[in-house]
Amino acid sequence: MRAFLSYSLNDSEQYVLTILARKLKEQGFGVSSSYNVYSNLDYETFTQINKSNLFIGIITKTGNANNRVFNEWKEAKKRRIPSLLLIEDNVKVYAKFAKHPNVLSFNRHEPKRALERAKARIDKTKQSILVKKRDNDNAMAWVLGGLAALAIIGLLANDE
Repeated sequence: MRAFLSYSLNDSEQYVLTILARKLKEQGFGVSSSYNVYSNLDYETFTQINKSNLFIGIITKTGNANNRVFNEWKEAKKRRIPSLLLIEDNVKVYAKFAKHPNVLSFNRHEPKRALERAKARIDKTKQSILVKKRDNDNAMAWVLGGLAALAIIGLLANDE
């Protein structure tokens, strides 16, 4: 299985990606990400997203590639790739994005609330899959990437 990481972090926070990639590899994922610096998708990024089984996007206040991450996330959703988007709560986003079931807002100074929401979503999703015996893109995103979401929030919270 392959995971695609899209991120908008400042330079001092990029160590989070190394740790996240290691955790995903421990779960059996091959990991790729974009080296594109423009908002529009280039062919290589488009191809890597389409080959992925999981998309994880990370947007922080101090990152400088928020639009690129949004565009890559929208492409993953269009391709029905299970996708999670983690957005720091002080980043302005459209209400429709903020309400999406696979968007998790977090506060790095008070990560407990986001961690609890992520854990609850993971548990609810697992129960839903067991009861309904079906999976969809939203559910699979939480099953495949939920633990990664917890790790990212925890790491960014400890970055202070």
